[in-house]
Amino acid sequence: MAAAKSAFRDYHTAKGTERLRSRVGYFAPKVGVEPAGIEVKELGHRWASCSASGKLAFHWKCMMAPQTVIDYILVHELCHFHHRDHTDAFWNEVDKVLPDFRERKEWLRRNGAALDV
Repeated sequence: MAAAKSAFRDYHTAKGTERLRSRVGYFAPKVGVEPAGIEVKELGHRWASCSASGKLAFHWKCMMAPQTVIDYILVHELCHFHHRDHTDAFWNEVDKVLPDFRERKEWLRRNGAALDV
């Protein structure tokens, strides 16, 4: 069972990196930022993170979510390049790119815990 879980995680990590590079290429110019790098890995209880050096990290479990939700997580992190917090100014940046972000965020809140192996 451990080997199957490991293979599942490795698959989502590899495929997720390819998929996210493509989506970052699409969304980063819309947000007006240029990330320094992307990686997919185990992030504990966080879906993603944005480092001060401009690197994006995504939890491999994100790859099991619908594309619309993955895009929300991605745009959320890209907007942290402008605002490192979750103030109204931050959410306004997210809203400019994804006007329906609230629905996507709600899906993640309701269904995120079920994205497990």
